Amino acid sequence: MNRFFLQVYGCQMNQYEAGVVRAVLAQAGFEETELEQDADVLLMLTCAVRSHAEQRALGRLGAFRRLAGRGQGKTANGEWRMANGERRTANFPRKVVGVLGCMSQNLKQALADGRTADIVVGPDQYRRLPELIEKARSDCATVVALEQNDECYSDILPVAHGAPCGSVTVMRGCDNFCTYCIVPYVRGRERSKETVQVLDEIRELVRKGVRDVTLLGQNVFAYRTEKDDFSSLLEQVSRVDGVERIRFLSPHPKDLTDRVLLAIARTPKVCPALHLPVQSGSNRILEMMKRGYTREEYLARVVRARELMPELGLTTDVMVGFPSETEEDFQDTLELVRTVRFDFAYMFRFSVRPGTAAAGFAPKVSEADSSRRLTRLIETQNRITRERNSGMVGRSFEALVESESARGRAMLARTASNKAIVVSGGAAIGETVACRVTGIKGWTPVAEVTGTMSNDELRITNDGLRTARCVRRSSHVE
Repeated sequence: MNRFFLQVYGCQMNQYEAGVVRAVLAQAGFEETELEQDADVLLMLTCAVRSHAEQRALGRLGAFRRLAGRGQGKTANGEWRMANGERRTANFPRKVVGVLGCMSQNLKQALADGRTADIVVGPDQYRRLPELIEKARSDCATVVALEQNDECYSDILPVAHGAPCGSVTVMRGCDNFCTYCIVPYVRGRERSKETVQVLDEIRELVRKGVRDVTLLGQNVFAYRTEKDDFSSLLEQVSRVDGVERIRFLSPHPKDLTDRVLLAIARTPKVCPALHLPVQSGSNRILEMMKRGYTREEYLARVVRARELMPELGLTTDVMVGFPSETEEDFQDTLELVRTVRFDFAYMFRFSVRPGTAAAGFAPKVSEADSSRRLTRLIETQNRITRERNSGMVGRSFEALVESESARGRAMLARTASNKAIVVSGGAAIGETVACRVTGIKGWTPVAEVTGTMSNDELRITNDGLRTARCVRRSSHVE
């Protein structure tokens, strides 16, 4: 009765917290299975950032219920109504169905009142999973655990997969309350792990073969303890033996100070890559979104970042169809995208999130206009992505081989600036290789391996990057 199946939706934070769930259950004697039909406990870790993610999870929840042999769920007297119409008492051996994460927090009433799941568990209650599963097996009502208690899971080492790349959550929650965003409501307020706990977790990842570490948080630039901020955290992580590359997700543009930029540029192991969500190019829309910066301030930060790091890889998030967005507002967004020339962008239509301020904003943008604008935006950014990637042809790069590619014997690797490339020539997962880009397929660079890089060569390369990045320095930030 202790085999579980876990389906994970959403961001890298959810992928990381899936490791927390696995660690909690493993400690209680549960064993994970990759086959749903073999599981005694069917769990999904969900996302609530956009309605599409919720709809996907709800569809899968229906499949879980059918696999568990249930139709309409529990009857008033505690019996289970099976898919074939049969009724059984609550104590017969049965599969437990659970919904975890942000969607649980967001749709708590519907999930609990509708008895669509046996356990409904929020992001701060994963420690209680073994207890909640056992209670669900014996009770007749859905077990709900949604209390928010500033949990950071600092003493839990997540079950990690996927070396040579790994991630560590350094902070959770958000205090920004952007008007369209559900995160502060389902994740709670900002809180940070102690630096020593972050470093211990990274050392454990290194022991498991991880060489590329991503620091995670809803707003990593807001990381703060009594002694450290994000800049000093980067410096300390870079001193961990065995770590070759450091990345981070996700930052907020309003918190990208010169101090943070200089820390990124001066710390050799920190990759020159920045995911900086802009959301809109219209100052009017940015103010309605409560983003805390103007178009001009965003562009100035981009200029400064590229001054310090000429090889910077820059990606973003862009939203269209925000309430009251006019054609002029959309043109401002298109112009910003053309001006900045992002390497890649995640682009999407505005999604109403009940409970957020923007849910009540008017007038709404029609679905036809939102779709047309999104199509135009995607076409523009895709053309820029192809052009920027085409500029890599004929150049040589250092790349870490991460996984096998779908393209025959080739491998998928990633440059320091976060460009995914397909490499051929005998590279193995976990190797850092020198490679030369020979062409573009679609918009993906294709490269040939020209040699592997030793630890000494990597150190020299990183030292050189630090020198090159810091040619220009601010006179007022040290």
